[in-house]
Parts: sequence; C-alpha cells; structure tokens
Amino acid sequence: MKQFSQQLHKKATATVKLQAAEKRDLRERVVAYMEYHPLPAELRTKKASIVINNKAVSSSDPFTLIKVPFVQWFKYSAVAAVMVVLVVPFMAERAVPGDTLYSVKVQVNEELRSKLIFNSYQKVEWETERLNRRIAEARLLASEGRLTEAVELRMAEAVRTHTENANREIEVLRTEDADAADIASITFDTVLEMQATAFQTADSEVVDGSAAPRPTDLIASAINESRELSKGRASSTPSYVSLVARTEVNLTRIYELKEAVSKILTEEQKPELSRRIQDIERMFAEAVEEGVVDEPGTRQVLVSVMQHSQKLIVFMAQLHLAQTVDIESLVPIVLTGEEEKLFMEETLRSLQGKMNTIASGVQSVEDEALLDKVIFAQGVLEESVGFMTAPEITYEAFTLYARDAQALADDAIALLEQKLPAQNEVSEVPLDVDEEQETSTTTEDVVEEVLDEVLATTTETILLE
Repeated sequence: MKQFSQQLHKKATATVKLQAAEKRDLRERVVAYMEYHPLPAELRTKKASIVINNKAVSSSDPFTLIKVPFVQWFKYSAVAAVMVVLVVPFMAERAVPGDTLYSVKVQVNEELRSKLIFNSYQKVEWETERLNRRIAEARLLASEGRLTEAVELRMAEAVRTHTENANREIEVLRTEDADAADIASITFDTVLEMQATAFQTADSEVVDGSAAPRPTDLIASAINESRELSKGRASSTPSYVSLVARTEVNLTRIYELKEAVSKILTEEQKPELSRRIQDIERMFAEAVEEGVVDEPGTRQVLVSVMQHSQKLIVFMAQLHLAQTVDIESLVPIVLTGEEEKLFMEETLRSLQGKMNTIASGVQSVEDEALLDKVIFAQGVLEESVGFMTAPEITYEAFTLYARDAQALADDAIALLEQKLPAQNEVSEVPLDVDEEQETSTTTEDVVEEVLDEVLATTTETILLE
C-alpha cells in the first residue's frame, strides 16, 4: 500500500501531457455531455447588473476587465511632443517683448542656435543678426507706443552684449583667417552704422512734427557706444578675392530675400527695391571689370559694394517686423554716370535761377548793412558755381558745394523777401518803446544771424578747398 501511494504521488507531481488523439477525444466527450445535459432554465435568466463607470457589470462576474488605450495615449503624446518641439518654437520667432512666447524665442531658440554654431565667422554673423533683431523689435514697439522704459533698458543691454560677443569672436577669427575677420568686422560695423542712421532719421521726423516721439534714447546711446568700441578694433582692407566672394554671397542672399518678401511689398516698394538691387549689380560688375586692370585699387570700391548689399539684406530681412524706416535713408540710390550728369545740370540750373532772383532783389534794397551781406553772398555763390563747373570736379565734391550753395541762396532770398512791419503802424494795446523796438527787429535779426552763420561756414569750406 505504501509503495502504491508513493507511485501515485510521483505520477501526480510529474508533468502530465495529453497526446493529440487524447485531446480530440476528450473535447468530443465534453461537447457531447453539454448537448445531453443543457443548463437548467432557472440558471438561464439574466443576472442583475451593476453599473460602474457607465458600464454594466454582472454581479456574478468574479472580476472586472479594464482596457488601457496605450496606442491612443502614445499617439496623443507624440502629437503633443511635436507641438512643443516644433510648432511652439516656430511661433515664437515672431514674438516681441511682452508676448508670451518671447522668452522661448530668446532663451531657447536663439541660445540653442548659439550653442550649435562652432565657426567663429558664423558666430559673428549670428550675433549681428541678434543685434538687428533686438533693434527691430524695439523700433516696432516704439512705433506702436508699447516701448516701456524697462523694455528699452533691456534692449540696450542686449545691444551691448551682442556687440561684445561679436568683437570677441572677430579677434578669435583674426588669429585663424585675417581676411575673414576683416570682412566680418566690415559687416558688423555696417550694421551699426545703418541702425544709427535709422535712429537719427526717426529723431529728425520727431523734430519736424511728422511722427510721435519715440522713447529710444537708451538704445541709440547703446548703438553709439558700440560704434565707438568697434573703432578701436584693428582692421584692414580684405583681399580682392575675398571681397568678390563675399559680395557674390550677399547677392545670392538678396535674391532669396526678394522672393520671400515679394508678397508683403507694396506697389511703391517693389520698384524701389528693384532699383537698389540693380545699383548693387551694376556697381559690382563695374568693380570686377576694373579689377582686371587694377586689382588693388578696386578693393575699396568692392568694400562699398559689400556695404550696400549688407544694408539691403538687413532692410529686407526685417521688412516683416518693422516698416517704420524709409529705405532711402538706409540704402540710398546710387546714380549712374548719366544720372549724375543730369542731376548736376539740374542743380546748376536751379542755383542759377536763385542767383537771378537775388540779383533782382538787390536793386530794391536800401539798407546798406543788408545790401553788403547780400552782395557778399552773391560773390560766394559765383565762386561756388565756378568750382562746381570745373572740368575735374567729382560728383561727391559737386554735391558738397551744391548743398552749401543752395542753403546760402535760400537764406539770401528769405532775407530779401522779409517784409518788416511799418514803423507808423499803431497797435491797439500800447507797447513800451523797448518792447516795440524788439518786436520790429526780431524776425530780421534771426534771418540775418542764419545768413551770417551760413556765410561763415561756406567761406571756411571754400578756403579749406
């Protein structure tokens, strides 16, 4: 008996496996039993259900099965990740100070891009672009009346920081490639000059009363400080080959930007932009043609062409962000030789007409002091016209003489046309003798002082020439 018990225990603990025929036979027997012994009717009634989470669960069930939608969760998580990684940074690129996504733009997008740049020249380019961004953002906020003192202070500090970073990278680049360092230096200085000009233009508009005051003094001061800091940087004129290569890169960039901004350009801006591009192409072609004969002498001309192209790139790149500055003040038109000739002829014709007006007015002048001043002005104008009509005069020198001569002629005409109040005119309210004398001479004194100043400046210019 003991031996049988041990054998049974041994078989029970051993792994029991049915053969395929045994499994089939067992299945057939179970099905046959279910057919001849169906479930009793009282057990076929529907059991009461318990509602859990809007789902009916039978009270006879020993447990509840819960399905977790891992696939759907993964899809939604992937979409959310794409939104955070791609869409949000892209939307942040158009943010300005005060917007929710501006911190993402400055502290995430720009800083990440800075970390991914390892070339010193590209680092200078990136710091230059960041400086342009900060100034354009400040100009846009100022035009909308949203530039607060705190934001302006932060923008001014950003300008100084980007300038320091650019100058540091330029010095590092100088130890590796002197030509690349000089080109980077010229590019950065050109941007600073352009931005300073833009702020000066805005200030003159405020003085003329054609625009609302813009609180940008701190930013303008930061730009001027950056320009002074850059003046102390060692630099020289890059090689001819480097200048040509860089100008070609700038022209390619201009074509790309033109295609990108064509949809937001107004009908007035399109011909103005096309004219600037034509000017740069013409100047570049002339410089390259001249470089075949005199390569060293053409380098300075190529520097000027590169500066014009860089200014146009900055203007076009920021066109979507701020359109508060006129293109003529930043990228003036470069006249062709024929246009320069027509301008000089028209200027001389206009100046001669003003001189004829002065000559006619002198005949009716009775005041000897006034007559002496006008006659002296006539002599200076005649001498200026002599310099302006000299065969060897350049267009640049002509414009300098023309500017001073036009200002002198305008002041002389204004002085001649000034009509003083009649001495016998009686005011309704009696004035003291001193007050009456001051009132009758104030306007004349102001005009005469202006004329004296212009005469002195013009005379000094001619003597220096």
